[in-house]
Amino acid sequence: MVRKIFLLVFLSILWMNLSAADEAGYALLDKYILSFKQMAEEGTGGIEKVENALEGMMAEAKKDKAQGLIDPVFFNRYRRLLMITKLAIIEDPEGILSPLIEREISEFIEDITGEKLNMGGKGGIGAMAGALAEEVINLHMYLDNKKNREKLMEELKKKITKEKK
Repeated sequence: MVRKIFLLVFLSILWMNLSAADEAGYALLDKYILSFKQMAEEGTGGIEKVENALEGMMAEAKKDKAQGLIDPVFFNRYRRLLMITKLAIIEDPEGILSPLIEREISEFIEDITGEKLNMGGKGGIGAMAGALAEEVINLHMYLDNKKNREKLMEELKKKITKEKK
C-alpha cells in the first residue's frame, strides 16, 4: 500500500514537472506573439521597445532553461527565433552588418520553409514574417508532441536492437 501511494505521489510530481515544462515553453511563445500583437494594435512599436521586449523574452528563456522548465532543443530554437527578429530590426545605415544579417535571415527562411530567398528582391519581409510564424507553430508542435517523441524513440530503439540480435 505504501508503495502504491509513493508511486502515485512520484507520478503526480513527475506529471506536474512535465506540465510545468510545457507551460513554460507555451508561455514564452505566447509572450512572443502577444508582444508584437500589442505593439501593432497600439502602434507603440519602435526599435527600442522591440529590443527591450526581445531582451526580456531572452532573459526569461535563460531562467526557464536554468530551472529545467524548457529543454535545450526548445531553448536553442527559441533563441534563434529571437535572434532573427532582432537582426530584422537592426539599423545598419552604412551596411556594415548587411552580409551577416542577410545570410542569417536567408538561412533561417530556407531552414524553415525550404525555399531560398534573394534578400535583395521583393518579398523579403513577407518571407521572413512567414518563416517566423512557421517556426512559432513548429515550436508549439514540438511541445505538443514531446511525449509522443519519447514513445517513438523507444520504439525505434527496440527495432534497432531487434535487428542486431
